[in-house]
Amino acid sequence: MDEPNSNPGFEARRLMSACGWYVRVGWPNGKRDHIPGFVSQQEAQRWIEGKAPTWLSERCNATPFHLVVSRPHHSSPFAQHHRN
Repeated sequence: MDEPNSNPGFEARRLMSACGWYVRVGWPNGKRDHIPGFVSQQEAQRWIEGKAPTWLSERCNATPFHLVVSRPHHSSPFAQHHRN
């Protein structure tokens, strides 16, 4: 059975330094990836719901997992953005 903290969390977040949104991926080890390029919260949320499983499996050849989705809030202006 999967451990509760073994899967990353996905969160739609607003950019502080520019217009737009990004998806923050929080890994169990504390690492965070950022996927930029979304015009709206709804677009980022649709990406999480529709494309995050494929994105994740491409990166870690993962076995089935559960997405953890958080409510959006303002991001740090110092956020790093990583598309891959």
